[in-house]
Amino acid sequence: MKNVLKVLSILLIGVLSFSCGDNSQKVMLANIDYTYAQNRKDSTLATGWYYITESSEGYKRQLDKTDEFYFIHPKPIIVKEHFDKLEIYKDGELKLQSSLLIKIHRNFEHLWADATEKWEGKRLALIIDDVLVSNPKVMSRIEGGGSSLGRPVYSEEELEAFIEQIGI
Repeated sequence: MKNVLKVLSILLIGVLSFSCGDNSQKVMLANIDYTYAQNRKDSTLATGWYYITESSEGYKRQLDKTDEFYFIHPKPIIVKEHFDKLEIYKDGELKLQSSLLIKIHRNFEHLWADATEKWEGKRLALIIDDVLVSNPKVMSRIEGGGSSLGRPVYSEEELEAFIEQIGI
């Protein structure tokens, strides 16, 4: 009987340790659901990465500085709270084009990798404060949590302003 109680105690401790582990991931995943509910409530899109859909059930947004329109699914893949670091990168020797590099926190890199694998050959949407600022086509699964805003229509000053808006 003592051995059975000992085994049950060990199992119970293991279950409690597993379920009470790092709550940050649970909280952050819940944040996606909260953001989704908020997006639907007020018909806006919070800052983050989203799927572009073929369906008119998505939210219609114009790609900033163009005449192109896309339908964005209101449930985010990654929200700004998942971003770990933002920085400006100047491309090439002449440094004519700047990009905003977005590093996703390591705890959530798998969300980005899974989403990019699922959406290969299709476009994703980077939304900053309800504005569609980028719509890159996914060429393959992206490991390591890296993403970027690299449209040449934005100046370095505008990219700096995005960093301020995102506020991480």
